[in-house]
Amino acid sequence: MKMLQEATILLVEDDSNDVFLMERAFNKARLANPLKVVRDGEEAISYLLGEGIYADRAEYPMPFMILLDLKMPRLSGFEVLEWLESQPLYRKFRSSF
Repeated sequence: MKMLQEATILLVEDDSNDVFLMERAFNKARLANPLKVVRDGEEAISYLLGEGIYADRAEYPMPFMILLDLKMPRLSGFEVLEWLESQPLYRKFRSSF
């Protein structure tokens, strides 16, 4: 059970109010999972690839779960889902999308 509590959740959300509400909901639910936030689809893909500032996997571990806004600038949530489906590493999770 402790392992799941340490599993990182990636929140892909461009609206700071929604980020605040999600963080508040996590706190109220007493979820101990680390929550990492990126602001658009391009950042989400960079995070998942471990590119640029996200290269340090100790600081930015692979997420256990992704919470994805569908309407975002640069790349939409739908485009991120399409990218995920095209990646061999994520194909085994296809039924989750």
